Amino acid sequence: MSPEVVNLFEYSNFRTFLEDYQTKRQAADPLFTKARLCKDLGVPNTRSYFNDIVRGMRPLSKTYVDRFTEVLKLDEEEELYFRALVDFGQTTNDKERELLFDQLIALNRTPLRFVEPDKYAFYKSWHHTAIYFLLDIYPFKGNYTELARRVHPPISPAEARESIALLKKLELIRKNAEGVWLATDKALDAGRHVKDELVKQYQLQCLDLAKQAMLNPASPQGSKNFSTVTLSVSGEAFKLIEKKLQKFKAEVRAIAHKDSLPADRVYQLNMQYYPQTSLEGLS
Repeated sequence: MSPEVVNLFEYSNFRTFLEDYQTKRQAADPLFTKARLCKDLGVPNTRSYFNDIVRGMRPLSKTYVDRFTEVLKLDEEEELYFRALVDFGQTTNDKERELLFDQLIALNRTPLRFVEPDKYAFYKSWHHTAIYFLLDIYPFKGNYTELARRVHPPISPAEARESIALLKKLELIRKNAEGVWLATDKALDAGRHVKDELVKQYQLQCLDLAKQAMLNPASPQGSKNFSTVTLSVSGEAFKLIEKKLQKFKAEVRAIAHKDSLPADRVYQLNMQYYPQTSLEGLS
């Protein structure tokens, strides 16, 4: 595949890659339409097939993965990466997704552009974030066994040591004059420069932790608030709710950042807002 069209290794979503490839290829060659691409793939119902794939409305079968690798003229390394990318984009299994993400990084020709190693390490394991905020309430001086004991679900002293080393490397913590490690800020934001798929891996871990907190009777005592609301709304109301959620998240971070009292607990807040019905065919 010509790198002048698009660089496959800069993508973590195969649907976005296919859409960008076709668009940019057609810009250079007006005859390379979606219908032409589908014809080359041997698809009977040409145009709709490609649109359904990039919109996620139908899966990309192994047969057509094989055909895409031929039509796009992928070399051996590109083909391996593309196949892993498709599997990654279509699996609904959390563990399999994590393994495939590791595989994508291993197969990527330009891993430093795909994801920075330190950021990958930080978001790969939820306990790094937990340790970061725990330092705001526990005066850690080097007792990794005690530090690990205060995390829930439990982690090992070795994992606690790993977190401190990583946070130090990322300059997210510092040691004060008394030898106590402190977080450099009271709120963390992934930021727009962190790859979406990397943050998604971390969010999946957070959802699993929330499930454990709900079901595990041995989870730490304290106020827990789990609520679920299902709504039927118009497009305008949907947008307004979305804005309110963003504003609420910003306000929560501001409260934590401006809190003048000593912190005495670490909490996690998750928000989900997703469709439960299809808009296909609705006006």
